[in-house]
Amino acid sequence: MKHLYYGWVMVILAIFIVSVQGIAFYSFGIFLRPLTLEFNWERGALSAAFSMTLLVGGGLAILAGRLADRYGSRPLLTANGLLYGIGFLLMSQVSSLGQVYLIWGIIMGIGFSCAFIPLVSAIPRWFTKKRGTAMGLTVAGYGLGGIISPPLTQWLISSYDWRQAYIVLGLINLIIVIPLAQFMKHSPHRIGLKPYGENETITIGNKHSLDSAEKGLSFAQAIKTSRFWFFGLILFGYMFSLGLLIVHIASHAVDIGISAMVAASIVSVIGGTSIIGRFFTGFISDKVGARRALAACITMLTLALIWLLFAKESWMLYLFAAIYGIAYGGIVSLYALVSAELFGLKFLGIILAAAALLGTIGGAIGAPIAGSIFDATGSYDLALLICVIIGTLAIILSLILLKAKEWRGG
Repeated sequence: MKHLYYGWVMVILAIFIVSVQGIAFYSFGIFLRPLTLEFNWERGALSAAFSMTLLVGGGLAILAGRLADRYGSRPLLTANGLLYGIGFLLMSQVSSLGQVYLIWGIIMGIGFSCAFIPLVSAIPRWFTKKRGTAMGLTVAGYGLGGIISPPLTQWLISSYDWRQAYIVLGLINLIIVIPLAQFMKHSPHRIGLKPYGENETITIGNKHSLDSAEKGLSFAQAIKTSRFWFFGLILFGYMFSLGLLIVHIASHAVDIGISAMVAASIVSVIGGTSIIGRFFTGFISDKVGARRALAACITMLTLALIWLLFAKESWMLYLFAAIYGIAYGGIVSLYALVSAELFGLKFLGIILAAAALLGTIGGAIGAPIAGSIFDATGSYDLALLICVIIGTLAIILSLILLKAKEWRGG
C-alpha cells in the first residue's frame, strides 16, 4: 500500500477539529431566544457578545497568524480547544450580561483567534497540486459542525435546559480538539518533505532549501497594495451578512411563525450545504483561479439575500439557506487560496489574518445592528436590506479584484 502523504493526514485531522470549532459559531444564535427570554435582555445587547468575540479574535488573529507562520498550528489549536471548552462551561453559570461579555469577549475571543487562521494558513503549505481540493476538504469540517451543532443544541435545550447544553458543548471541545491538535505539523519542509505534487525530499539542515521553498510578499509589502484592501473589503461585506444571519436567522424564522426546531434546522441547512461550496469551490479554483471563484460566490450570496427579503414560508427559507450556504462555504475555502494567489506563501498567516480582520469587523457590526433594528422596529427587514446593499458593493469589488496583479514567485 502506498504511503499516505502526511499533508492528507493534516487535512483529515483538520476536518475533525474545525467541525468541533464550528459549534461556537453556529450555536450562538440558538441560545439567543432562551437567554433573552429568561433574563429579559434585548437581542441587540446579547448579540454584542458575539461581536466582541469577532473583534477580539479578529484583532488577535494577526498575532496568531504571525505565531502560526513561525511555530505552526499545534500550540494555537491546543489553546483554542482549551479556551472554547472553558468558555462554554462558564456560560452554563452566567446570570448577568456582563458575565456573558467577559466570557465571549475575552475567553472565546482569544480562542477564536487561535481557530481559523492557524489551520487555513497551514494546509496550503503542504500542497502544490490539489491545494484547492485540500482546502475545500479542510473547511468542509465547518459545514459538518453546522449540520450537527444547531439541532444538537436545540435538542439539549429542549430536553434539558440551556445551562446543561453549554456544559455538553464545552466537554466536546475539550475532549476532541486538544488531543487531535497534537498531531498537526508546521510544514513539510520542517520534516524533510516537499509539498504534495513535488516528489523529491529535501535536507532538513539545508536552510537555503527551506527558505526558498516558501516565497511571497512581506506583510508590509502586502498592505501597501490596493488588492489587499479590495480583498479585505470583500470579506467585510461577506461577513456582515454572515455574522448577522448566524446570530439572528433562527430567531427571525420563529418570529414569522416557524417552529423552533425547524428554525434551528435552517441554520443546519446553511452549514450542511456549505460543505458543497467548501469542497467544490476549492476544486473549481484549481481550474479557473481563486478570484474568479470568489466573484461567483459573492454574486450567488447576494442573490440569496435578495430572495430572503421575500421569504415568509419554510420552503422559501430552506431554499435561501441552501443557496446561501453553498456560496458562504465557497468563500470560506477561498480565504487562503485568494491570499496565496495574490501575495504568495511565505507570510500567508499574518497577511490572511489582517485581511480576515476586516471581515470579522463586518461580522461584528452586522449582528448587533440587526438586533438593535429588531428591538426598535420588531422586524429584521431593514437589516436584511442593508445586507443586500453591502453584498452588491462586494460584487463590484470582486470584479475589480479580477484585474489586480497576481503575485509571481521568482
